[in-house]
Amino acid sequence: MKHKGGTRCRQITQQASKQHSKLVVTMAVIFLSMLANTVTSSPALPEVDTPAYSLEMAGRWHEGPVYASAISNNHLFLGSGGTIRVLSTNVDNSWKEIASITTAGIVRDMHATDSHLYIADSSGSLKIIDISSPGQPSEVGQLALPEGARSVTVRGQYAYLGAGWSGLVIVDVSDPTQPRIAHTHKTPGYALGVYVIGSLALVANRTQGLRLIDISRPLESREIGHYDMPGYIYDVFATDEKAYIVGIEKNEEDLSGLTILNISDPTAPVGIGFYKMDYGAEYIQVQNDHAYLAGVANDAGLIIVDISDPGSLHRLGRYHDTTCSESVAVSGSYAYLSHGDEGLEIIDISRPSAPPVVQHLNAAGKSRGVQVSGTRAYVANGYKGLRILDIADPQAIRETGQLDTHRALDVDIAGSYAYLADDWAGVKMVDISDPSSPTEVARSDTPGTATGITVSGTTAYVADGESGLQIIDFSKPGRPRVLGAHDTPGYAYDIHAAGHYIYVADGKSGLRIFDVSNLQVPQEIGHYTPPEGDVRGVEIIGSYAYIAAGYSAGLHIVDIKDPKNPKKIGQHDTPRSARKVSVEGSYAYVGDLKWLRVFDISRPESPKEIASYKLPNTVEAISIANGKAYVAAYDAGLLVMELTY
Repeated sequence: MKHKGGTRCRQITQQASKQHSKLVVTMAVIFLSMLANTVTSSPALPEVDTPAYSLEMAGRWHEGPVYASAISNNHLFLGSGGTIRVLSTNVDNSWKEIASITTAGIVRDMHATDSHLYIADSSGSLKIIDISSPGQPSEVGQLALPEGARSVTVRGQYAYLGAGWSGLVIVDVSDPTQPRIAHTHKTPGYALGVYVIGSLALVANRTQGLRLIDISRPLESREIGHYDMPGYIYDVFATDEKAYIVGIEKNEEDLSGLTILNISDPTAPVGIGFYKMDYGAEYIQVQNDHAYLAGVANDAGLIIVDISDPGSLHRLGRYHDTTCSESVAVSGSYAYLSHGDEGLEIIDISRPSAPPVVQHLNAAGKSRGVQVSGTRAYVANGYKGLRILDIADPQAIRETGQLDTHRALDVDIAGSYAYLADDWAGVKMVDISDPSSPTEVARSDTPGTATGITVSGTTAYVADGESGLQIIDFSKPGRPRVLGAHDTPGYAYDIHAAGHYIYVADGKSGLRIFDVSNLQVPQEIGHYTPPEGDVRGVEIIGSYAYIAAGYSAGLHIVDIKDPKNPKKIGQHDTPRSARKVSVEGSYAYVGDLKWLRVFDISRPESPKEIASYKLPNTVEAISIANGKAYVAAYDAGLLVMELTY
């Protein structure tokens, strides 16, 4: 633990002095009270000063999925988790990375002008980056916004943001160093995509269709029309007197895809064209007579639609991928498809019937699990598999190796091997003796969804989702074999081994306890189910189980001295949903959705929250090592948190 504000000796002396002064004052008050013959209850013992704790970010690996990109003056800007990467073109028209700059949250959308990049940051802010010298980008302005800003477009002196439940937020950016909210227009529902043309702002409002807002006087905006649509409406684009809207299905019977409206009279928009998709798209760009759609699910990839005749829309071509697309930017002969975990695809659209990918830019995935061993962190990075990071200097974390897998959700380290819970692909055993070149040496499929894993020796215990507990022997790497299994009543999310007992976080079925003295026949011997709980995480320390018990339940501390009869001895609610827990010494670190909370558990019967920190995204896993908490924060990468006082 880091100590701030002088030496530890000086802190102890100061605390002792404060405690002595408080004791003197307290005794004086009691004495005067007795002299006045005041009838009171027995005097309380003097309070003891406790240090003021705080959580601080000590380091960060910012890499993550690509959700947005933008083009300006032959430079490509793309958001990768909490990083904005800057690329320039080479003589062969390929792109080379020349710079990067980090942001507090995750880059959700961006708009580029000649001199500035405007970022809708999911931490709840608008960031303005000076890109007049693209090789040296610098943040010059920022503005706190309602959480959930998903889109940004800039026209003149104003930036227009789709700001979730707050609707359309209009920001004066005439001075980029001092952006300020000029006006907020509350729309019904949840505002996503925004497009501005002339004096009209069009807002894709998820379940509330398209809203048409007159912004001829931006500080006095007013809705003048709307168009109801089925499903979820995500994005909108406009040219001349037409609006192009895309969305995805909400119910199977919903017609999803591309809708074209005539908005010559914005008070009464009229549907004039529709292109049906299997599932839908979340983003659209239009150039000339072509619409470029970033599709999801069955429509994943880039779909190019001929829109020259709105009454007869037809697909010209597509680039298909199994991973959902996030957005698309179009400039000249190229489309830049943001592809989430897969990075960014640069696609030549000069031949729309068969658009080829001319360059792929890799990115990290969503950090789902983490385990620290020595000076390395091993991250289960979703569809990007295993990432190995050098964390010797938390301020300069660097990647040393990677191994692609199906969808890594959790990781545990035993000796020179990493074991991955790899979603429906089961368990992977990876040789990490050379961290620059991790190599898969064995795999074992499981009947369910491998979500959590813990390893003892060469035996892997797997929380296998709907299939409960799976036990796999990896003593012969080339020939792993299933030793035993037990189908739990709930959904197995997390797992912990202690001696010959296994503890499974089984969702709404609580904590399940197994005796695995006989690995072939694991026996459930006890369980603990919190009222209204949803147990997603478990940690065992000594004779206590610490469980993250979900909404309205928080942190539960359970006495497991007798595993057949576990008993709750302490509890502390959390404001959101406790899903992950890790313990070091007398502190429990709890992932409460986007919050990391630290509890003093020195008295297990009365845990006390002492510090908290709001992260850019949800806490997926916590590994405590070297006096720090290493947090897998989904698409925000890996965060290194330190408890200080």
